[in-house]
Amino acid sequence: MREIGQRIRELRLRRGWTLEDLSSKCGLSVSFLSQVERGLSSLSISSLQAICKALDVPLTHFFTPPTNDSIVLKAGKPRTRIRIEDSHVTYSILSSPMPDRTLEILIAEFPPRYEHPLITHPGEEFGYVLEGTLVLQLEDEVYTLGPGDSFHIRSSRPHTVRNPSDEPARVLWVLTQKLLEGGIGDGETGSH
Repeated sequence: MREIGQRIRELRLRRGWTLEDLSSKCGLSVSFLSQVERGLSSLSISSLQAICKALDVPLTHFFTPPTNDSIVLKAGKPRTRIRIEDSHVTYSILSSPMPDRTLEILIAEFPPRYEHPLITHPGEEFGYVLEGTLVLQLEDEVYTLGPGDSFHIRSSRPHTVRNPSDEPARVLWVLTQKLLEGGIGDGETGSH
Protein backbone atom coordinates (compact mmCIF):
# COMPACT_ATOMS: atom_id res chain seq x y z
CA MET A 1 0.00 0.00 0.00
CA ARG A 2 2.93 2.36 0.61
CA GLU A 3 3.79 2.34 -3.10
CA ILE A 4 0.17 3.14 -4.04
CA GLY A 5 0.17 6.01 -1.53
CA GLN A 6 3.35 7.42 -3.03
CA ARG A 7 1.89 7.21 -6.55
CA ILE A 8 -1.27 9.01 -5.40
CA ARG A 9 0.89 11.76 -3.89
CA GLU A 10 2.92 12.10 -7.11
CA LEU A 11 -0.24 12.40 -9.24
CA ARG A 12 -1.76 14.91 -6.81
CA LEU A 13 1.36 17.08 -6.80
CA ARG A 14 1.68 16.91 -10.61
CA ARG A 15 -1.75 18.49 -10.78
CA GLY A 16 -0.71 21.14 -8.26
CA TRP A 17 -3.38 19.98 -5.81
CA THR A 18 -3.25 20.14 -2.03
CA LEU A 19 -4.64 17.34 0.09
CA GLU A 20 -7.69 19.56 0.58
CA ASP A 21 -8.18 19.78 -3.20
CA LEU A 22 -8.06 16.00 -3.58
CA SER A 23 -10.32 15.56 -0.55
CA SER A 24 -13.00 17.82 -2.05
CA LYS A 25 -12.86 15.95 -5.38
CA CYS A 26 -12.97 12.38 -4.01
CA GLY A 27 -15.00 12.80 -0.82
CA LEU A 28 -12.37 11.31 1.51
CA SER A 29 -11.02 13.17 4.53
CA VAL A 30 -7.72 15.05 4.41
CA SER A 31 -6.37 13.10 7.38
CA PHE A 32 -7.22 9.75 5.73
CA LEU A 33 -5.62 10.81 2.43
CA SER A 34 -2.52 11.96 4.29
CA GLN A 35 -2.24 8.59 6.04
CA VAL A 36 -2.72 6.75 2.73
CA GLU A 37 -0.01 8.78 1.02
CA ARG A 38 2.40 8.01 3.87
CA GLY A 39 1.52 4.28 3.83
CA LEU A 40 0.01 4.43 7.31
CA SER A 41 -3.55 3.47 6.39
CA SER A 42 -5.09 0.67 4.35
CA LEU A 43 -7.01 1.63 1.26
CA SER A 44 -10.19 -0.17 0.18
CA ILE A 45 -10.99 -0.63 -3.50
CA SER A 46 -13.94 1.78 -3.25
CA SER A 47 -11.70 4.48 -1.74
CA LEU A 48 -9.10 3.89 -4.44
CA GLN A 49 -11.84 4.09 -7.10
CA ALA A 50 -12.93 7.48 -5.71
CA ILE A 51 -9.33 8.73 -5.81
CA CYS A 52 -8.88 7.38 -9.36
CA LYS A 53 -12.03 9.16 -10.50
CA ALA A 54 -10.82 12.43 -8.96
CA LEU A 55 -7.37 12.04 -10.53
CA ASP A 56 -8.86 10.82 -13.83
CA VAL A 57 -6.77 7.64 -14.01
CA PRO A 58 -7.89 4.00 -14.31
CA LEU A 59 -7.78 1.81 -11.23
CA THR A 60 -5.17 -0.41 -12.87
CA HIS A 61 -2.79 2.60 -12.96
CA PHE A 62 -1.80 1.78 -9.38
CA PHE A 63 -0.82 -1.82 -9.98
CA THR A 64 2.23 -3.32 -11.62
CA PRO A 65 2.19 -2.78 -15.38
CA PRO A 66 2.82 -5.74 -17.68
CA THR A 67 6.43 -6.48 -18.56
CA ASN A 68 8.02 -8.89 -21.00
CA ASP A 69 8.39 -11.51 -18.26
CA SER A 70 4.96 -10.93 -16.70
CA ILE A 71 3.91 -14.54 -17.31
CA VAL A 72 6.10 -15.62 -14.38
CA LEU A 73 5.73 -14.28 -10.86
CA LYS A 74 8.68 -15.56 -8.86
CA ALA A 75 8.37 -16.76 -5.27
CA GLY A 76 9.82 -14.30 -2.79
CA LYS A 77 8.91 -11.28 -4.91
CA PRO A 78 6.33 -8.94 -3.38
CA ARG A 79 2.77 -9.66 -4.49
CA THR A 80 0.00 -7.12 -4.82
CA ARG A 81 -2.21 -7.41 -1.72
CA ILE A 82 -5.59 -5.74 -1.57
CA ARG A 83 -8.57 -5.61 0.74
CA ILE A 84 -12.14 -5.07 -0.45
CA GLU A 85 -14.20 -2.53 1.49
CA ASP A 86 -14.36 -3.29 5.21
CA SER A 87 -14.61 -7.08 4.82
CA HIS A 88 -11.17 -7.75 6.38
CA VAL A 89 -10.50 -10.38 3.68
CA THR A 90 -7.05 -9.91 2.19
CA TYR A 91 -6.30 -10.98 -1.36
CA SER A 92 -2.81 -11.75 -2.67
CA ILE A 93 -2.91 -11.45 -6.46
CA LEU A 94 -1.23 -14.38 -8.23
CA SER A 95 -2.41 -13.52 -11.76
CA SER A 96 0.05 -12.02 -14.16
CA PRO A 97 -0.82 -8.40 -14.95
CA MET A 98 -1.65 -8.99 -18.62
CA PRO A 99 -4.69 -6.81 -19.33
CA ASP A 100 -6.58 -9.26 -21.59
CA ARG A 101 -6.52 -12.25 -19.24
CA THR A 102 -9.73 -14.20 -18.52
CA LEU A 103 -8.88 -15.47 -15.04
CA GLU A 104 -8.17 -13.72 -11.74
CA ILE A 105 -6.06 -15.99 -9.54
CA LEU A 106 -5.40 -15.13 -5.93
CA ILE A 107 -5.09 -16.37 -2.39
CA ALA A 108 -7.90 -15.16 -0.17
CA GLU A 109 -7.23 -14.92 3.57
CA PHE A 110 -10.45 -15.05 5.59
CA PRO A 111 -10.14 -13.91 9.22
CA PRO A 112 -11.65 -15.93 12.10
CA ARG A 113 -15.46 -15.73 12.33
CA TYR A 114 -15.72 -14.07 8.91
CA GLU A 115 -19.24 -13.91 7.43
CA HIS A 116 -20.64 -12.37 4.25
CA PRO A 117 -24.20 -12.21 2.87
CA LEU A 118 -25.24 -14.16 -0.23
CA ILE A 119 -24.03 -12.51 -3.45
CA THR A 120 -24.28 -13.04 -7.19
CA HIS A 121 -22.09 -11.81 -10.04
CA PRO A 122 -21.22 -12.95 -13.55
CA GLY A 123 -18.79 -15.78 -14.19
CA GLU A 124 -17.40 -18.79 -12.39
CA GLU A 125 -15.36 -19.36 -9.24
CA PHE A 126 -13.06 -22.14 -8.16
CA GLY A 127 -11.73 -22.44 -4.62
CA TYR A 128 -9.16 -24.79 -3.08
CA VAL A 129 -8.82 -24.64 0.70
CA LEU A 130 -5.15 -24.38 1.70
CA GLU A 131 -5.58 -23.85 5.46
CA GLY A 132 -8.41 -23.65 7.95
CA THR A 133 -12.15 -24.23 7.60
CA LEU A 134 -14.45 -22.63 5.09
CA VAL A 135 -18.22 -23.00 4.81
CA LEU A 136 -19.59 -22.58 1.29
CA GLN A 137 -23.27 -21.80 0.89
CA LEU A 138 -24.73 -22.15 -2.59
CA GLU A 139 -28.38 -21.09 -2.43
CA ASP A 140 -29.79 -23.44 0.29
CA GLU A 141 -26.95 -25.97 0.12
CA VAL A 142 -24.20 -25.74 2.77
CA TYR A 143 -20.78 -27.44 2.54
CA THR A 144 -18.02 -27.47 5.18
CA LEU A 145 -14.60 -27.56 3.56
CA GLY A 146 -11.13 -28.18 4.98
CA PRO A 147 -7.57 -28.29 3.61
CA GLY A 148 -7.49 -30.09 0.27
CA ASP A 149 -11.21 -29.62 -0.43
CA SER A 150 -12.28 -27.62 -3.46
CA PHE A 151 -15.37 -26.24 -5.18
CA HIS A 152 -16.29 -24.91 -8.62
CA ILE A 153 -19.50 -22.87 -9.01
CA ARG A 154 -21.34 -20.56 -11.36
CA SER A 155 -21.20 -17.18 -9.62
CA SER A 156 -24.63 -16.23 -10.94
CA ARG A 157 -26.17 -18.52 -8.32
CA PRO A 158 -26.54 -16.91 -4.86
CA HIS A 159 -23.50 -17.93 -2.85
CA THR A 160 -21.26 -16.97 0.02
CA VAL A 161 -18.43 -18.27 2.17
CA ARG A 162 -17.74 -17.94 5.86
CA ASN A 163 -15.02 -18.96 8.28
CA PRO A 164 -16.72 -20.42 11.38
CA SER A 165 -13.48 -21.10 13.26
CA ASP A 166 -11.18 -19.10 15.51
CA GLU A 167 -8.31 -19.60 13.04
CA PRO A 168 -7.77 -17.83 9.69
CA ALA A 169 -8.61 -19.70 6.48
CA ARG A 170 -6.57 -19.43 3.28
CA VAL A 171 -8.05 -20.35 -0.08
CA LEU A 172 -6.58 -20.50 -3.57
CA TRP A 173 -9.28 -18.66 -5.54
CA VAL A 174 -9.79 -18.54 -9.30
CA LEU A 175 -12.48 -16.25 -10.75
CA THR A 176 -13.54 -15.21 -14.21
CA GLN A 177 -14.53 -11.79 -12.78
CA LYS A 178 -11.50 -9.59 -12.35
CA LEU A 179 -11.12 -8.18 -8.85
CA LEU A 180 -9.93 -4.79 -10.08
CA GLU A 181 -12.64 -4.26 -12.68
CA GLY A 182 -16.23 -3.30 -11.88
CA GLY A 183 -18.75 -4.89 -9.57
CA ILE A 184 -16.60 -4.73 -6.47
CA GLY A 185 -18.27 -3.47 -3.35
CA ASP A 186 -21.63 -2.92 -5.05
CA GLY A 187 -23.88 -4.49 -2.44
CA GLU A 188 -25.41 -7.63 -3.91
CA THR A 189 -22.66 -8.07 -6.50
CA GLY A 190 -18.93 -8.23 -6.11
CA SER A 191 -16.41 -10.24 -4.15
CA HIS A 192 -16.45 -11.98 -0.80
